[in-house]
Amino acid sequence: MHTIIILLFVCCILSASFVSAQEQQTRPKIGLALGGGGAKGTAHVGVLKVLEELKIPIDCIAGTSMGALVGSLYASGMSAAKIEEVLTTVDWDDLFNNDPPRKDIEFRRKQEDLSYLSKISVGIKDGKVALPKALTSGQKIGVFFQALMLPVAGITDFDKLPIPYRAVAADLETGEMVAIGTGNLADAARASMSVSGVFPPVEVNGRYLTDGGIVRNLPVDVVRKMCSDIVIAVDVGKPLPQRDELTNPIAIMNQMIDIMMKQNVQVQIDSLGERDVFIRPELGTIESGDFKRGKEATERGEKAARGKENELKRYSVSEKEYAAFLAKHQQKDISTITVGTVTVEGLDRVPTEAVASKLKIKPGDELNAKTLRDNVGLIYGMGDFERVDLQIKPNGDTYDITLRPQEKSWGPNYLRIGINLETDFDGESNYNIGVDYTMRWLNRLGAEWKTQLQFGSTKGIFSEFYQPVVSSRLFFIAPHIKWMQDDVDVYRGNDVIAEYRLRTFEGGIDLGMQPWSYGEVRIGYISGILKPKLKKGILDISDDRINEGAFTAQIIADQLDNVNFPHEGYFGRILVYSSMKDIGADDNYNKIEASFLKAYTYKKYTILASATFGSYLGKEIPYYDEFTLGGFLNLSGLHQNQLRGQRVGLGRIVTYWNASQSLLGSFYLGGSLETGNVWDKDEDIEFNNLRLAGNVFIGYDTPFGPLYLGFGYADGENNALYFYLGRTFGIGF
Repeated sequence: MHTIIILLFVCCILSASFVSAQEQQTRPKIGLALGGGGAKGTAHVGVLKVLEELKIPIDCIAGTSMGALVGSLYASGMSAAKIEEVLTTVDWDDLFNNDPPRKDIEFRRKQEDLSYLSKISVGIKDGKVALPKALTSGQKIGVFFQALMLPVAGITDFDKLPIPYRAVAADLETGEMVAIGTGNLADAARASMSVSGVFPPVEVNGRYLTDGGIVRNLPVDVVRKMCSDIVIAVDVGKPLPQRDELTNPIAIMNQMIDIMMKQNVQVQIDSLGERDVFIRPELGTIESGDFKRGKEATERGEKAARGKENELKRYSVSEKEYAAFLAKHQQKDISTITVGTVTVEGLDRVPTEAVASKLKIKPGDELNAKTLRDNVGLIYGMGDFERVDLQIKPNGDTYDITLRPQEKSWGPNYLRIGINLETDFDGESNYNIGVDYTMRWLNRLGAEWKTQLQFGSTKGIFSEFYQPVVSSRLFFIAPHIKWMQDDVDVYRGNDVIAEYRLRTFEGGIDLGMQPWSYGEVRIGYISGILKPKLKKGILDISDDRINEGAFTAQIIADQLDNVNFPHEGYFGRILVYSSMKDIGADDNYNKIEASFLKAYTYKKYTILASATFGSYLGKEIPYYDEFTLGGFLNLSGLHQNQLRGQRVGLGRIVTYWNASQSLLGSFYLGGSLETGNVWDKDEDIEFNNLRLAGNVFIGYDTPFGPLYLGFGYADGENNALYFYLGRTFGIGF
């Protein structure tokens, strides 16, 4: 009897195992091929949502371009709902912006923002102009991908991901298709998305890779080789533009690329069989760059998948089977990892210790997506690297972090050019062209030699050799020279009564420290010669040269997120100047000037509150060094520098609304309220003699600097229409 019971039990087990094995054998392997298409690829997320709803398990995935990103996230175990949240809430404009957050930028690089107009710089290498490899380095996108894939950071064999995966790219040297199956998952997805000319190629496993769309924009054959009996292929392409839409060279060039992609897609579509499912969402007017329409693209993808619901349902599994699939394939909740070791490698010009000193993480620390972005941002903000690659590898219960900053191939010497134009359409116009040439890392301590030239209404040259004296770059010494020529108008009321030319030649040396990443403190000595010459009008000045000798002290803090149109942060500066006969000056006098600005933003509305103050200390200031007011946002409605005196005070509230934003810049509508004046005597300083002014303006934040068109009004029936491009350079600031 016992023997019979045992035999029956064994038979039941074998029967159950046979049935289970039979079920496993009868369920076909299902692969997902996700095509490329930029922002249109967000439609893949809608398809994934329907597949989850229909309980269709996916056994392998291959993706191209945006399909590679969506596919990598799903393969890593992220749910469709989570992918939708990530892709529709991220600021894509910021990701495509090559500039690091300004709070991460080294202070010396921030100073260049204050002085020069264009954000665009070119390299000077071996006496020739050197350019970046692409419009954007893809740095922010790379870090974004790394942060998203933190839960699978230790997996380098893509067959061992929750769902086996391949990213499809093109080998730029051979033209071959490459199905990336090993390495860093974030790098693989980034390589597949690296559109030539927009992003630089990405080196993966020793191959120089770029966007896979030109060789396999719909990787059906890749999926077929990986695992699948059934292929679900999602194409997010659009019909080719017709003749009447091909109206310019760029449109025609794009058409040629689209034709090549269309042809390789059609070959893949033709390979699909009756059991396969082909989905092509109707994307209407959504274009490759319309990342802000991600929600709409997702909905269109969902609608297209529902249109194929009957075909898809053939591959649905039971609730129990799908729950088992999810349990095995869903992403583990690893939002934080423990740091094992931190290594910086691969540097040539820039010392390793200079980079390592920027890091705020150390062994034993907890690392999450935010701290990862922040630390990589601090290195990228040095301004010496086109991107910062990283590898995260498990080591027991910890993860080892390896950072590989890629030094700019067009560095380390850089040229920036700027243009400054301004007019009040009433005879007051100025223009300047500025050139900045900076040679970096002249020695291991990080010495820089910066030279600035300016031509136009104000001419000048300024050169400074900046030499840190310790490896931490906390302390520095900075000898400098300056020559400058400026024509100065002197007003009586609203009329110019005289004009004189002031030439300045001076040299000096500063000792300083940078106790913060956002500012510095300097004390210095200046010696020089000033040469005034009356050009027209009547003014009681001498043509004799004026000897200069002075001690200076300055403290600056800059935490603005944008110098053109700040949204948050602050800027502060205090300067003390002490002219002394004992060190060569013709006059003994002292003066102090201070300015402070704070930005506040709510949604798209920004308020800037600022104040400026200046005064002599003791003896009066000579005429050539007096404080001035007047011009756009400095008592708008008055001429530039119309007011001149021994003391100055200005309070200002500026508000603006961000009306629109794009990769090319932001458009603003705004206005200001301003009050202030200049005074020669203490008894003149009263509230009842403050001048009132204001203006309304439209502004555009361009890569070449801020552009304004505004109308200003000041009390006393003063008004002016302003056109303003850029900032006044302020040589030697």
